[in-house]
Amino acid sequence: MGGPLEGLRVVELAEGVAGPYCAQELSDAGADVIKVEKPGGDRTRGWGSRKRGDVGVAFLSANRGKRGIALDPDSEAGVELLRKLIAGADIVITDAGWSAAAALQYDSLGELNPQLVYCRFSEYGKGGPWADQPPYGELVAQLAGDGTGSLGAIGEPPVRMATDIAGMYAAIYAVMSICAAVYARDESGGQRIDVSLFGSILVMRSTLWVALSNPDEWWGFHLDSYIKPPDTGYHCKDGAIYFSLARTGPEQREQLYRELGMDWVEGDPLFELVKIDTGGGGGRYSHLARPVWERALANFTVDEAIEITRRYGGWAYPKNDYEALVAEAQARHVGVIEAVEQPGVGTLRQVAPPWDFEGTPAAIQGPAPQLGEHNAAVLAEAGYSEAEIARLREDGVLAS
Repeated sequence: MGGPLEGLRVVELAEGVAGPYCAQELSDAGADVIKVEKPGGDRTRGWGSRKRGDVGVAFLSANRGKRGIALDPDSEAGVELLRKLIAGADIVITDAGWSAAAALQYDSLGELNPQLVYCRFSEYGKGGPWADQPPYGELVAQLAGDGTGSLGAIGEPPVRMATDIAGMYAAIYAVMSICAAVYARDESGGQRIDVSLFGSILVMRSTLWVALSNPDEWWGFHLDSYIKPPDTGYHCKDGAIYFSLARTGPEQREQLYRELGMDWVEGDPLFELVKIDTGGGGGRYSHLARPVWERALANFTVDEAIEITRRYGGWAYPKNDYEALVAEAQARHVGVIEAVEQPGVGTLRQVAPPWDFEGTPAAIQGPAPQLGEHNAAVLAEAGYSEAEIARLREDGVLAS
């Protein structure tokens, strides 16, 4: 279907979140991605509270647009097959420990294919005192402070994280690193890239480090919690809104207070203490600011409250759940959601890539593969005959 990476071939030797999501982003940009699964399949095939058919939605959302083969990477024939595929590939994406075979490590693959860009994911980085710790993304997130510093108020118990944020961060940085390495290889040849989940979280959290260094000197909702206003919204008559008056002047704010009927705040010393007049960011006093705003907003619908706030120079948006968000006119306009026909499942709504290439349009390339769906086609491209493919299947090297 085209895209700026059309013509590049990726071999994915990974499972879970980071590697597959990275490969999916490359597929969305036009690369030909061959996902290699072990006989039992990627572990995310069973993930998800809602399943359609026998595949979890987590797998479907991180593996679209790929071709899939399934084989035994510990067998001699399986290793030989993978080396044939990689000899003609541009990029390999793998997890630390996916295969212990020396012939599938970069030292050997780099000799086989000097132009190869080899990207390896690990939880903690290459070596170091944590190298033998459990490889689990959520633990990495907690270790790096993204669990307690972002979810839950300071001094209170942490809140459950809803996604593998460490894996997603690492995948994004890996995509950038891979594209840079592909750009550089005409001058320097291929190379190995190591991307750690731990390091990726530290980089993504760097904008908060000033606050975390001395929280007594800087309070605000970004430090306080994702579960306090304005992130949970302020309740109106028929819903909730997010808003801020941070860039409005005193006269505009006074007009807003009158419009909302907030006469009772005049002369109240608490008004200055909690800095309610900035709106939406009470910081350490958010628990005091919220009831003041919601007492006024309870008399207005979401649309009315947004219109009034914007009229006086503020920012305001409705608090949306997932269904409401994708139905928003802006979401429809920019094409946030694309329909994908998934065999055995039906039509799935998938979140589209956030880019828009004018010269080389890119889009979702297709559905997620069934286990071993493209065994015959991919092996034929690698030079295997029908008889050889049948023998590999009979010997248990290939799976489906």
